[in-house]
Amino acid sequence: MRFENVERVWMKLVDADVEVGPSSDGAVHVEAAPESAFSLKERSGKLSILTSTEWKLKNLPRKDKERARLVMRVPKGVEIAGGMKRVSLHAEAVSFGSLATVEAAVELRNCAVRKLAVGPTRLSGSIYVLEKTEIAVSMGSLELKVLELEAPIDASVVMGSLRLSLPEDCDATVEVAGNADGVILNSGRLLGSGEHRIRLSSAKGVVVVDTWGDEDDV
Repeated sequence: MRFENVERVWMKLVDADVEVGPSSDGAVHVEAAPESAFSLKERSGKLSILTSTEWKLKNLPRKDKERARLVMRVPKGVEIAGGMKRVSLHAEAVSFGSLATVEAAVELRNCAVRKLAVGPTRLSGSIYVLEKTEIAVSMGSLELKVLELEAPIDASVVMGSLRLSLPEDCDATVEVAGNADGVILNSGRLLGSGEHRIRLSSAKGVVVVDTWGDEDDV
């Protein structure tokens, strides 16, 4: 399925394997299997992709949920937002305005995410921080490599863990709010000029901040 003139994409998905990547022709392309598992609507430049009611009802009594598959290609400049439960998500070279996941396995490669909220989730990958970025972990394990740091980061962990790797040549000031027992700063508190603020808080979780250099793989 091909959609023209899309400005933003909204997804609300359960029980699915999802792959998102860049499109080179200015259109959004969607492949769904089975097609009956998803409801797609395009209106006023917004494309909505939801797990269909039919699929939810079919899966409801099943102990081992059947998985649907969604592959989407998105042009540069089209922002994605949404919530996902019991999904695997692989996203590469796309931008998320917001992403919320529960009971998920997520891999982000060369992506941007302005608001990231996770429940029980295992997430890893690399991101660009070009606008203020908010990370909230209620439960889960996150490992994020920041490829470029050009804006502040606010990160909070209630339970679980967050490992944040910053470029060693970035300009950042690391601040710890509240309980500092669960925060480990292998990076130190000041990097470069300290222009961009990294604000961390941890309740019963662990936050580790370190740096990476040119010799490390991206």
